[in-house]
Amino acid sequence: MLILGLLTVSCSSFKVAHPTRTDDFGSPEYVDIANHNYYHESPEVPLRQIDHYKLTAAPIKDVFVIGNAVVMVTKNGRAYGEIISGKKIRGKLKFDNNSEAFATLYKDRYLLLALKLARNSLLCYDLIEGKYKWKTNAGLQGAAPVAADSTVYVISRFKHASRYSLATGKRIWKKKTDEFAHTTACIANDLLVFGTDAGTVKTLYRKDGEPAWERQLKGPFYATPIFDGKTVFVFSVDESITALHPETGDVIWEKMIKGGVWETPALKGDQLIVATSSGKIYSLNTADGAIQWENTISTPVGTSPVIASDQIFIGGDDRMFYAMDLNSGDITWQTELKGRVRTNPRIAGNYVIVGSENKDVYVFEHEPETESERSQ
Repeated sequence: MLILGLLTVSCSSFKVAHPTRTDDFGSPEYVDIANHNYYHESPEVPLRQIDHYKLTAAPIKDVFVIGNAVVMVTKNGRAYGEIISGKKIRGKLKFDNNSEAFATLYKDRYLLLALKLARNSLLCYDLIEGKYKWKTNAGLQGAAPVAADSTVYVISRFKHASRYSLATGKRIWKKKTDEFAHTTACIANDLLVFGTDAGTVKTLYRKDGEPAWERQLKGPFYATPIFDGKTVFVFSVDESITALHPETGDVIWEKMIKGGVWETPALKGDQLIVATSSGKIYSLNTADGAIQWENTISTPVGTSPVIASDQIFIGGDDRMFYAMDLNSGDITWQTELKGRVRTNPRIAGNYVIVGSENKDVYVFEHEPETESERSQ
């Protein structure tokens, strides 16, 4: 893996040296969507902590890794760059009004930021050039943007959805949605799918923002819907999971569970891993919603589950960071952090990176067996 360095430009910027990806933003027909919290490879457990970064506030839901550089956004309106296990060369951004942001990384180069409270609430920061590519007023934001093709889509808190050019930040369309929303949209073929605070699943055509179908369910929705190529899955705070037909919105199956779903589940093949506010963690079959296994931790789950090979990584409000067996749900490893674990785990080669509310981001790697352990 090519190792990239992180260079400090000033106290208000940072950049990744040596571009490795094209400037091409794709075409309107090209969809570049990451797997739903799934990584093909994973460090083996047990893990050991090898590094950590102390921030000025708790990190938001996601951290990002580019080569050996970690990009972290905090709840007090900052973004930091750091090196894993290296000399601490730091860069920093400060957002308008110290606004909390929601973030998405596009093509290992562009950091897309949706701000809660700022005039220019949608920003594209170039991590190679070390400067903003564009800023625009997209309304007050309540969830991370999705970069799906040549554009970025945002579902604003106050009843509208928009599409912007990734190259220029120019708005392509804006449509009223009639209901408040706090979810990131998902892409299902030519549709944009999202849930609202009122419990409605809405769909808009990606091309022009015109409405397609909508379905009234139990809500509200905070987790991002998931599309597996055949079915749209939506997850409610009101303890329900619903599988919908992507073309019509017809209900394929519905499953009631114990606990609301606030964090986006993980998907691998026909296995859907769902974590809840009750501490229940479920493995469901995508075909019919049948429960394959379930397990429980002592407090609400604070992160999305992340599948890495045959392990699931997950954090809880009990300050514990867990690894679980994908096939059985058994806990295979755990460690206690200094705050509630509410930043989604990130897998980066041999590293597992996670943040907690004590203002720290932790880096773990596999802990090799000792000679005595190998001899047993």
